Amino acid sequence: MNTNKDSSFLFANEDNIFRIVSIAKIIAWILLIFYLISFAGDVNNIIQGQMNWPTQLSQWPIAIANLFFAPAVGLFYFLVLQAVAQGLNLGLDIYYELQPEDIESEEEE
Repeated sequence: MNTNKDSSFLFANEDNIFRIVSIAKIIAWILLIFYLISFAGDVNNIIQGQMNWPTQLSQWPIAIANLFFAPAVGLFYFLVLQAVAQGLNLGLDIYYELQPEDIESEEEE
């Protein structure tokens, strides 16, 4: 049985995991920035008076929720992608903790 595998195709390859982690972190920051820009545009519309505020008191919570919807969604995506990145780093740490003799033998060669 041939057990030789190309290490570039293994998910446990350290470089691949670091690449996925860095891409997830970059995308998380980009999404957060885009959603904050959208929120800033909504606030700008409020300041300039281009947004009609509700006249009834019962409609105010909906208007406020709509205002803060964009940053809440952006924060959610940011936290999920950061959690994915940290989970992959944690998984890599656990993998290397369970395989200490393999790492030491590779370093000696």
